[in-house]
Amino acid sequence: MLIRPSHQDHEAIRELELATGETLSDCYQCGKCTAGCPASMNTPPSVLIRKLKLGLYQQALDSESIWSCMACLTCSERCPKDVSPAAIIEGLKLIHLRELDPRADVGALGQEFLAQSTQQAVVSGFRKFI
Repeated sequence: MLIRPSHQDHEAIRELELATGETLSDCYQCGKCTAGCPASMNTPPSVLIRKLKLGLYQQALDSESIWSCMACLTCSERCPKDVSPAAIIEGLKLIHLRELDPRADVGALGQEFLAQSTQQAVVSGFRKFI
């Protein structure tokens, strides 16, 4: 199968690298990030990075796995090339939320729930589930 990423995908990947400060080409796919990941991700961090390196930006962006990441930074700690898959995944989440659909409706929570919850709990919950 021949993969031909579009110009838009190349630009989006370049913007992702700029936004996260990561260089995808530094990753040589050793898999240590995936081996240490405590989340059960359908598409593990090393595969997400591989897809981005191949120009499959939309597949990486649409992956449900980015929402499974617990942001524990284990993947980033284990990388021998100082690539941070956690930062890349966080960047994909932010782009997804900015450009596509939000994962949760804040208005659906209700004023009573928001009034009874601490601000930190609400922010932490949205960081995890949005």
